[in-house]
Amino acid sequence: MIIIGKIGHPYGILGWIHVISFTEIKKNIFNYFPWILERSCLKIHKKDILIYRKYMDHFLIKLNYINNRNQAYEFSKRNISIQLQKLPILKNQEYYWYHILYCTVFNLKNEKLGLVTNILENKIYNTLKIFNSKKNKNIYIPFVQPDIIKKIDIEKKIIIVVYIPYI
Repeated sequence: MIIIGKIGHPYGILGWIHVISFTEIKKNIFNYFPWILERSCLKIHKKDILIYRKYMDHFLIKLNYINNRNQAYEFSKRNISIQLQKLPILKNQEYYWYHILYCTVFNLKNEKLGLVTNILENKIYNTLKIFNSKKNKNIYIPFVQPDIIKKIDIEKKIIIVVYIPYI
């Protein structure tokens, strides 16, 4: 299972729900079904969504069996997961974020920098948050290939980066 989004709070009184997509192209969340909601056995299928629309930086959806705010509130604050095999197969040198998380990062001198604990998205480039247990601090490295990220071995869960002298 992989988390691809999150159900937010209800919107209005007619049972609409906020949906936050974690997919790279936000609208692609609607290409992957069924959605399995965290802390429940509920599956949402494509046919369950009557309509959806873009709202600011996320979406609003109307499910066919939710008709008021109280019903919608029961679904709020739940992660949306799908089965991994629903994701498209990637080409060479392409990675899903779950491949990168918890990789051990080394520099070109084979010094261990730490473990990738998060990937921060921003408008210019994504950034790896790496926890260095030896110094008990976080290191932030831009996810820029091949200038900074030199090699990724997802089988061994290892990432090689250029030497970072200020660590």
